[in-house]
Amino acid sequence: MSRILIVYSTRAGTTAHVANLLAREFRRLGHQVTVASASAQPSPEGADFYVVGSGILASNWNPEALEWLSTHADQLRGRLALFNVCLTAADPSKREDALAYNDEAAGIVEPVASESFAGRFRPERVKWWERLMLRMLGQGVQDHIDPAAIAGWADDLAGARLAE
Repeated sequence: MSRILIVYSTRAGTTAHVANLLAREFRRLGHQVTVASASAQPSPEGADFYVVGSGILASNWNPEALEWLSTHADQLRGRLALFNVCLTAADPSKREDALAYNDEAAGIVEPVASESFAGRFRPERVKWWERLMLRMLGQGVQDHIDPAAIAGWADDLAGARLAE
């Protein structure tokens, strides 16, 4: 089976949670998985496939995730899937908008797959200015994490990309 490196960037912990749900499903399917924060600058050495994700703030990926992609772009080509975690993805009518948040990362290294997962907002886990911004947008406490959707994407990746 494949060795998969999942690299994530998070501010409030939701993207780390999604990364670990992906890892759990990949392991269930028999793959070896390492999960690491982009800020720790994990080495891509030894992995067969990479899954890189970021939380979204103001429509953007976190800089450390983009930096990790840029640093290792040559090694990732043809073996990369991208995901983001955002509240926009909770609204099915905004799916294209949520997926478009991956465009900057995809411009660094073209992914073989791209996804956006609905996230959560817990005011106590974010900075005061983020709470203020979301309050102005009418956003209250939310939790849209869908473990089945996350596991389903891992299953799709494993079937379509890791079997090659």
